[in-house]
Amino acid sequence: MALFRRSSEGTEPTPTAPAPAPAPTPGAKKDRPTPTRREAEAARRERVNRTLSPKEARRAASQQNRAARMRTLSAREAAPEKALMRDYVDTRFSLGEFLLPSLVVILALSFLTAVYPTVSAITTILMYVFILAVLADCYFLWRGFKRVLADRLPGAPTRGLMMYGVNRSIQIRRFRMPAPRLKRGDTY
Repeated sequence: MALFRRSSEGTEPTPTAPAPAPAPTPGAKKDRPTPTRREAEAARRERVNRTLSPKEARRAASQQNRAARMRTLSAREAAPEKALMRDYVDTRFSLGEFLLPSLVVILALSFLTAVYPTVSAITTILMYVFILAVLADCYFLWRGFKRVLADRLPGAPTRGLMMYGVNRSIQIRRFRMPAPRLKRGDTY
């Protein structure tokens, strides 16, 4: 009597293991020689850590940097009071949007000093007047935003919001980050 053998009566058939790969026939040759250990390790390292061309490496690094910047930007910009400030600035008309292009034009006109000396004086006065108008616009922006903030988010901190709003208002609308969600005149 066999103590450790299963009886064939009344038992279910056991599943069969997958068949092993067929062994090469004794007379058959391989396609290539067996790689050396150094070659096998190098191939494994290549699969794990791809070597990139300098152009591909720059592209991958810039994508990683962009993703990291967007993560930190979204974390920093997630505060509700900052979102409200962005929407407030984006929905109103602001003189600050035209500050940079107008300063470039005024600078170009100031080079005409040798030909037209009065043009330089006029452009300088215009530049200062425009900068004062932008500062007045920023003052009214901040005053209006404080009222909106007190209505919508009472008790929210205002630390850093004034400069945040001023910086956003003097940027060209197309280049603002994060991009404007609302158009001019929309309700926020």
